[in-house]
Amino acid sequence: MSEKFITIKENIKIENTIKKSKFISIMKKINSEEEAKNFINEYKKKYYDATHVCSAFVFGEKNQILRSNDDGEPSGTAGKPMLEILIKNNIKNVCAIVIRYFGGIKLGTGGLVRAYSGGIIEALKLSTLVERKKAFIYNFEIPYSLNGKIEYELKKTNFILKDTIFTDKIN
Repeated sequence: MSEKFITIKENIKIENTIKKSKFISIMKKINSEEEAKNFINEYKKKYYDATHVCSAFVFGEKNQILRSNDDGEPSGTAGKPMLEILIKNNIKNVCAIVIRYFGGIKLGTGGLVRAYSGGIIEALKLSTLVERKKAFIYNFEIPYSLNGKIEYELKKTNFILKDTIFTDKIN
């Protein structure tokens, strides 16, 4: 079995204003590199009037796919710091976007790094993180009379009861 990993439970969106620039940070769970790229393209179209739509994503249990994009910000000041936050916090299968509307005051390289990474840090703080791990699925039939007892016993273990299906079969 492969290792466990941490991801976000639900997508999240937050907004910050730093020296008159508006930053919108969005994180989404992803199931593939293609899904991340589609998500990024969707938000580039949605926020076509934004100054920058910077992105980073991590996909795979062992970080097989890592991508970041500064979208016109000085090299290494947006996408890479966002990606580093995801990696440092062991977050996987997540795409992060930070949209910037320039407010007229330059932040400098250090200020940009703090703004972009800070948006992701804040989004992570407000997210519900979940641990994902591979599991085996077992299906079995039991007499209806044992259903309550088995559910009760399963609740005392690490097993997760995914579904109960009642049929017209009588045991």
